[in-house]
Amino acid sequence: MPGFDHPQDAVVITGTSSGIGAATARYLHERGYFVFAGIRQQQQADALTASVGRDANLLPVVLDVTRQDDIVRATEIVQATLSARGLRLAGLVNNAADEHLGPVEVLSLEVFRREIEVGYLGAVAVTKAFLPMLRSAAGRIINMSSVNGRCTFKYHATTCATKYAIEAFSDALRMEVRPWGMHVSIIEPGPIDTPLMREKLVEEFTRKLAEYPQDQLNLYFKDFAAAIQHVEAFVERISVPPRGPLDKLRRLINGQGWLHSPLDVARVIEQALTSRRPKTRYLIGTQAKLIHAARRLLSDRAFDRVLGEKVFDF
Repeated sequence: MPGFDHPQDAVVITGTSSGIGAATARYLHERGYFVFAGIRQQQQADALTASVGRDANLLPVVLDVTRQDDIVRATEIVQATLSARGLRLAGLVNNAADEHLGPVEVLSLEVFRREIEVGYLGAVAVTKAFLPMLRSAAGRIINMSSVNGRCTFKYHATTCATKYAIEAFSDALRMEVRPWGMHVSIIEPGPIDTPLMREKLVEEFTRKLAEYPQDQLNLYFKDFAAAIQHVEAFVERISVPPRGPLDKLRRLINGQGWLHSPLDVARVIEQALTSRRPKTRYLIGTQAKLIHAARRLLSDRAFDRVLGEKVFDF
């Protein structure tokens, strides 16, 4: 682990405006890393800086992963800062995402393009840009996937396709960079307590999906207004922490589940950065591990019936 007073290791993290990215930036900063916090807009950068105080060891960098100009500018800032401070780039955490929900027929093609551009092609572009700096330090690459990168759920075509792509990209990259002593790890959380999970899940139904033609929505939702209410109730239920082991067991049995803290993910990311033998994949949370086990044990059609069609059956 790097020292707290004179950190020797730096890490670049994309998508740090909220949720897992923000939690990871703060956590690694507290652990002594110099953090380059990639963020899409300057006002978000100001908010992140305010949350940790103005510290010279956390530098927000405007970085929209879909904009090549931003990526080039970010690499220049990182390279200059590393040289000036005598740091090495120990890690890159590709966390930026733009996730959507809805039936394939209903969602516009632009939604599919946007999610792939941010969650997959953005990670590829950022990785390619920072590879020379990472190679010189035998740095590590941490790619944020999900249990959705191992299995697919109804209304998750865009997200699961993006995460599957991240998994394949990571596997190929891992083999390619091994000669330089580099490691690539994939983070696969279950449901995490983030704005993306809470507010955006509700927003997807109440605003975004509601904008599509009613005749299309009626094909998939018998009563779309009732579906919105079910989504809101679902988010409210899983947002309440379990009251103990028995409550966890009850929730697992009835499929309700709960949300894990983003700090759980941040801690695992640090493990992937520091472990002498980092794992290629880190499943996070009991629910993610059980879902993955079910996917391995069940046939495609059985998994569809038991989980794929049920977990988000609104």
